[in-house]
Amino acid sequence: MSDIRQMKLFSGEEILCDLVDVQNEYGDEEVFIIRAAYLLISKEDFENNMRYYTFRPFMMHILDPSHVLLLNSASVICITNPHTIVLEQYVHHCALVRNEMAELEQSNVENHLDKMAGEDAQRDNNVVDLKPKVH
Repeated sequence: MSDIRQMKLFSGEEILCDLVDVQNEYGDEEVFIIRAAYLLISKEDFENNMRYYTFRPFMMHILDPSHVLLLNSASVICITNPHTIVLEQYVHHCALVRNEMAELEQSNVENHLDKMAGEDAQRDNNVVDLKPKVH
């Protein structure tokens, strides 16, 4: 990740993302090419006078931080560099997501291999061994 930006959208949402590039090739509109886009969700704890925030995927089911998105620049009100603490937490969060995805992928591969081994064993039970008779 090289160019991490915090953006305020017209919808009121705030996102943190890696701004990969800005292009004008998509019609007359300028688009931001972004990846690792996460919403900043703010929560208030009025009893303890604290504010918390969490990261959520910007688009549902887009969990992979390397997934590229095109964001219409007209939907953005403001762009800034995030605070150092937020930036560190964002980078840490992206690393955690990558690790979880790698573990899930490894688990899926192992499950698939186990399934294939089970199917091979079942197939071996259905195979008649044809040994040639020697006279």
